[in-house]
Amino acid sequence: MVDATTSPLRSAEASPHVHALVAGRMHASVRPLDGGRLASLWREEPGSGRTDVLVPMPETGFDPLNWPKAGTYPLVPFSNRIRGAAFRFGETRVELASHPAAAPHALHGFCQMRPWTMTRHSEAQVEMHYRHDPENTPDAWPWEFEAIQRITLDATGVTHEIGVESRAASPMPIGLGLHPYFAVSQGDRIRFAADALWEADADGCGRELRTLTGSARVHDSRHGEEEVTAYHADWGGTASIDRRDGTRVVIEADAPLDHLVFHVPAGGGYLCLEPVSHVADAFNLAAAGQAGTGARVLRPGEAISAIMRIRLA
Repeated sequence: MVDATTSPLRSAEASPHVHALVAGRMHASVRPLDGGRLASLWREEPGSGRTDVLVPMPETGFDPLNWPKAGTYPLVPFSNRIRGAAFRFGETRVELASHPAAAPHALHGFCQMRPWTMTRHSEAQVEMHYRHDPENTPDAWPWEFEAIQRITLDATGVTHEIGVESRAASPMPIGLGLHPYFAVSQGDRIRFAADALWEADADGCGRELRTLTGSARVHDSRHGEEEVTAYHADWGGTASIDRRDGTRVVIEADAPLDHLVFHVPAGGGYLCLEPVSHVADAFNLAAAGQAGTGARVLRPGEAISAIMRIRLA
């Protein structure tokens, strides 16, 4: 297991380059150097007010190991935890950096801790890339790949595309997703449906897949202060947040983002609805013969991509 604290990371005092997007009354900002993050998403309201869809990132400072619980960041080349920060893929044993917030496990990939390169920027769209070179990186992922994000703003929200192309000489495991932090208040109503739920252990790793039927398929809750984390599978591709201010936020995604992580921290300071391609610890579960994990393999030159859409009504 690699110690993540030894990795050369951008300091919290660094000043990121912020790229603004505008489409009518909708506004967004993107910070490529700070892990390729969508840093804010909000609507301008009459009288100089604003309605935040995402929790906005602080304007200064970024600590990659203690990232702000704000904006949206990319999950590549895996989502959530890898037990013990290690897994076996074929004949290869991969040992990754554990994350201090989830030790001894790896957490949320590493692309969201690394600077991305801006390749296109217009008034309402940003495109950025991240190239992983196993020979010149502190991250112990042994396969070369390139990741891309394309963020497009329109009058009602944002379309967030993410993709990965393998540049490796051999097959590589892959997972991806997006991790938004939604601005919410106590009592906001969250709804979605899913056909299955992963039971998790005390470490937050997936353990067993359980099929849901009837009313158990429907998640309908009010945002509160109790800490909750749930790993849903085969969800319907649409989730909604009906907020007490009268607005509705709609989150949409489709394959390969067939899994949905529902997370509320203790105190309820934000809400995460994360469309992802696999369950927590999918690589180890798949290696043990567990079905339905969502773990995938990219052959050399093969690519995978996904889209999440967020609308404000």
